Amino acid sequence: MNMSRKLATLLTKFFLAGLALFACRELAAARDVAIVTLKESRAASASSADLTKIFKTTHKWPDGRDLIVVLTDLSSPEMRIVAQKLLSLTSDEFRRSIETANKSRLVFIVVSNDDEALKMLEANPSAIALVNVYAINSSVDVWKVDGKLPLEPAYLLHGQ
Repeated sequence: MNMSRKLATLLTKFFLAGLALFACRELAAARDVAIVTLKESRAASASSADLTKIFKTTHKWPDGRDLIVVLTDLSSPEMRIVAQKLLSLTSDEFRRSIETANKSRLVFIVVSNDDEALKMLEANPSAIALVNVYAINSSVDVWKVDGKLPLEPAYLLHGQ
């Protein structure tokens, strides 16, 4: 095998390895956002319109209890999904809307990661949390959004 053919073979292998790493990274980044509550919560689903209303106006459960929404880092990929797909906002607009809501009667708690969100959920039984689908554990129920669970085709809060 001549030198140029060896070089071409080697470059092809590097290209394919790089392509495989890129594909793996993209698949790892393709995460759905799950809306979770504690097991004893009565809610198990919501329409996208209801979720939008939660973020904009409604912060009471039907029984009158305060509804707390626990979010992870507002600049995280998961929260960008929520901002774009649920609220049609940019990340900056989303951050400003959360800051504005917290100055009024709406209650959002922003934590740094999914583990903290689940701990905050345990401490606040009337809360919902928005977490990466891979953070789900046996202590929570996952909400259906428009009749779909995370990882199902056409799920609203699917990440790319």
